[in-house]
Parts: sequence; C-alpha cells; structure tokens
Amino acid sequence: MKRGAITNLFGFFTVALCLLGYAKSASAGFGISPPYLKNQQLVPGSRFEQQITLLRSSADEDLKATIKVNAPEIAPWITIDKGEEFVLPKGEVQVPMIVTVNVPKSAELGNYKGSINIKVASANAATAGVAIALGARVDIDLTLTNVANSDFVVKTAAIPDFEMLEWPWNWKIFSTFLHRATVVLNIENIGNVETAPSKVALEILDISKTKTLENLMDKSIDKIPSFSTKEVSAHFPTKLGVGQYWGKVKVYKGNDIVNAYEIAFTIAKPGELPNGGLSLGLLPWLLLAGYIVIAIIVLSFLIKIKVWRLTGKGLALLLAQFFAPIRPVARAVSKSTNSMKTGFWRWVGTKVSQHNDRDRRD
Repeated sequence: MKRGAITNLFGFFTVALCLLGYAKSASAGFGISPPYLKNQQLVPGSRFEQQITLLRSSADEDLKATIKVNAPEIAPWITIDKGEEFVLPKGEVQVPMIVTVNVPKSAELGNYKGSINIKVASANAATAGVAIALGARVDIDLTLTNVANSDFVVKTAAIPDFEMLEWPWNWKIFSTFLHRATVVLNIENIGNVETAPSKVALEILDISKTKTLENLMDKSIDKIPSFSTKEVSAHFPTKLGVGQYWGKVKVYKGNDIVNAYEIAFTIAKPGELPNGGLSLGLLPWLLLAGYIVIAIIVLSFLIKIKVWRLTGKGLALLLAQFFAPIRPVARAVSKSTNSMKTGFWRWVGTKVSQHNDRDRRD
C-alpha cells in the first residue's frame, strides 16, 4: 500500500475515533430527571404539574433546548413553562422546566401514552452547524379515571410569633376576633381531587408544659388543588397575654390524626417583633365596617320611639342578645337615645300646653 494512502487511512480513523469519543462524552454529559411524566389517577378537569430537570456535567457554553411533544391525542393538554425553545445558560448545570397537564372535563377515561423529545445544541450560531446535538426523551404515561382519591401530606408546620393588638384593636369587641394564634401548614395534595384537613386542633400549654391553658379548634381550612402544594393556615382566637408558650398541633383527616407537632411560640408586646408579627390584612377594617353597619341598624330601631315603646322589654332583650359583641356601643347609644326621648316628650308636652293655652284665650 502506498505511503500516502496509509496516511489518509490513518487520518480517517483518527477523525472517526475523535468524533465517536466526543459523541460518547457528550451523550454522557447530558440527561434529565426524572425521565418520565407519569400519573395513574387523573380525573377529567384536573391539573397536574411535574418538574423535569435538564442536567449536564459541564456548562461551558449556552445551549439551546428544543422541545417537541409526541402524543397526538393529548398534546393540547401539555404545556411547558419555558416554551418550546429556551436557553440553558452558561454556568448552570441544572435547568428545571415545569410540565403542566390540563385535562379537559370532556376527556374520555383511559390510558394515554406518548413522549416529550428534548434536543439540545450549541446556542452559538457559529458553532451550531458543526456541534453534535444531544437528545433525551420523557416518556408520557397518563391514566384518566373516575375514582376520586382524597389524600394529602403535611410537609411542615409552624406557629409564627405575634404581637398583642394596639389601640383600638385591643378593645374587646375587636380582640375577641383579631387576637389569635395561627398554625401555618405546608401541605401537598397527593390525591386527584381538592382536599384539606378536616380540622386542626391546638392545645396551648405554659412554657414548662405543666399546665394546659387553652384547647382550640379550627375546621375551616382552605382546600388544596389536586397534585399541588400550598401553604394554608388555621386560626385560633385566644385570650392569652404576653409570654412564651408551647403549642401541641394535631392535624386531622376525618377523625384520624395524621400529623402531630409540638411548637414553641411567643406573644410579644406591640412593636417588639422585627416584622410586626402576624398581618391581619383587611380583617380589622371589615370588622369595624360591620360594627358600624350594626350600630346604624340598632340606632334606626332605637330612634323609632313609638315602636320601641310598644315592643317594650321583649325587643330590648332580643337586641341585647343579638348584638352582644357591641354592648358597650349599644349602651352608649341607648343612654343617648333616652336623653333624646325625654327631651322630645318634654318638647311635645310644652307645645301641647302652649296650644291649649291659646285655645283657652281664644
């Protein structure tokens, strides 16, 4: 064999081996986790999210990822948070993408399969034509069922420190509703229908754990959508003052306790906590507006003197029970009204007397 031919053949094998070695190294340097999109308990109308992380062993340059959903029956159900094309930035070896499945309410029950094909290549236009494209595949396996499954997992629980209320919210008519301890729960709904704990119980003990001070319960917990994680709160109006306490938290599913915690917390004086304690939002102002409306209603009854005189003590007792939270306001209004009523009848008596005097003179 001629020397030139041998040289060319040697060069060909060298290039081929380099390319094969580069391809092997490149394919080993890119992957995904997990390599599937799987859910066997979807129901029509449900929503399901899963994070797929794109991984590479080194991040020396920007890569462009191209996504293609290969599942004709369910492709319209699937969306990628980053779109069909996006960049894996230089320096980031892990890039997450969120795959969302929105199942139509009219979808037929059954099993649906397919794949999400991911291809990455250099984002540099100058090298994109000669670089080897890397790929990965996410297998899709979804099953639609009409069997409801309600279940959840409590990931974390906390009782944030909070402050005593300031004026005027420390008035009893406000503090009865606003001065409250809060249990914050981070819950993952692993079922296929929205769900929430049936109730959350809070036993408050002194700091030495020797005496139970209050036993409280909240059954109105916000629901968590299916296949999602959400932070929800249980609220407990309390009469406790400044101090440190232990809270025993029990989370219920039906009548069963699924989680239990012991958490220390502090009730501070107004202004002592860096963040001001728990935020009450619009609740105090809504409560104030409600009391004003109630006071106006009470006043409208009271100024109708003839009705008040006819109904007597029965209506007074009924109103006193119904408007118990605003008794201080009711007393003040009642006192003022009595004075107005006395003055009114005196004025009426004076006018009648003057009228009679004129009649006699005439």
